[in-house]
Amino acid sequence: MKEKGCGEDDEFMVQLNTQWGKYAAQENERIQSEYEANNPAYVAKKLYEEGKFGEALEKYDEAISGETDPQKKALLLFGKASIQFRKLGQYGAARATAYEAAKLKPNWGRPYMLIGDMYGKTAGSCGDSWTQRLAIIAAIDKYAYARSIDGEVAGEASGRIGTYSRSLPDQEMGFMRGVKEGQSASVGCWIGESVRVRYK
Repeated sequence: MKEKGCGEDDEFMVQLNTQWGKYAAQENERIQSEYEANNPAYVAKKLYEEGKFGEALEKYDEAISGETDPQKKALLLFGKASIQFRKLGQYGAARATAYEAAKLKPNWGRPYMLIGDMYGKTAGSCGDSWTQRLAIIAAIDKYAYARSIDGEVAGEASGRIGTYSRSLPDQEMGFMRGVKEGQSASVGCWIGESVRVRYK
């Protein structure tokens, strides 16, 4: 039409452009809706960016249930665990999800780094000073394990271990409780693990 001399302000051209604009918008909306319906992981990421963490988890669950590739499923589970821990404070659930991710992707240290971060973050609220120090040991153990199986996180894990090692219990704390270095002790708190006691 333009080639035949019709200008943009021609009544017919205006009407045609308006109709095309409406059609294009409707078609784009349809395509986007179809894409989102078939890609829950994309929607989960979008919801996360919008700060809708609960809704993002629901979409992660949908994506996880429909994913058959173990590697991709592990990444989705890790994303879910990160939200549960960092955004919602659901520590027990986050740890379980992280372990589930680790099982699907052997020699992947990232889930254990996340669990170490959980232990480190919550150590200060785990009972008395002794229990808090035991929680630090539990965190160090997770970082050490992550480092032992995955070279990609080794540097990061070593940095965390160096930082947290400054908060190990001193021997006097152990002496008062009759606990020698190398003995096993229960962390308690929500962590509920046993650790081999080390001192500064």
